[in-house]
Amino acid sequence: MANWQPYGTLQTGVATSAGAPPLPDTRICSQCGRAFSTDELVSFGSSLVCANCKPIYAQRLREGVLNTGLHQYGGFWIRFVAVFIDGLIMLVVSLFYTPFVNMTAYDPHDPARVFIAIGILSAIGIALRGIYETLFVGRFGATPGKMVCHLKVVRPDGRPLSYQRSLCRYLAKVLNDFTFMIGYIIAAFDDEKQALHDRLCDTRVIRA
Repeated sequence: MANWQPYGTLQTGVATSAGAPPLPDTRICSQCGRAFSTDELVSFGSSLVCANCKPIYAQRLREGVLNTGLHQYGGFWIRFVAVFIDGLIMLVVSLFYTPFVNMTAYDPHDPARVFIAIGILSAIGIALRGIYETLFVGRFGATPGKMVCHLKVVRPDGRPLSYQRSLCRYLAKVLNDFTFMIGYIIAAFDDEKQALHDRLCDTRVIRA
């Protein structure tokens, strides 16, 4: 079981679960998100935990479910390989719907229908990739590509992502595409290997 001590020197939280800032003498429990006075919280590494959450949190630490900050972050190139594998999977999936779209919407002699077909294919691709990433990351913490590379997406304290945060992370990746890939490249130079979408959604990719 990890050592713990009453709150002493850690930084303050920034918001309650309702979105309002905590009172001056209160801090936020990293598990339930509720505000408590400083003497009602204990610290486990960099995490502040209330008395109600402490037993479950300590049990999860003993079982190795949580990581107290000793993450081994996934590097740029191994993440690139994972993305490449996921891309191949989605390419295979696209082979099932692309011919149908081409037959119904594409006409090489009509420029308008060419753009319509491209738009439909792009929209389907974005939607399917969103479902793919949201379901896999929300359920298993990793896409098949990341599973092959032994990577996992987590919160800073090691907790898994919710489906909502998984979806937001994917949407942030879509926005990332407009940075000419700079948003991905910064992961190579970041201490915690965070790409832009990881920073926006407060996530980390670690070795599983």
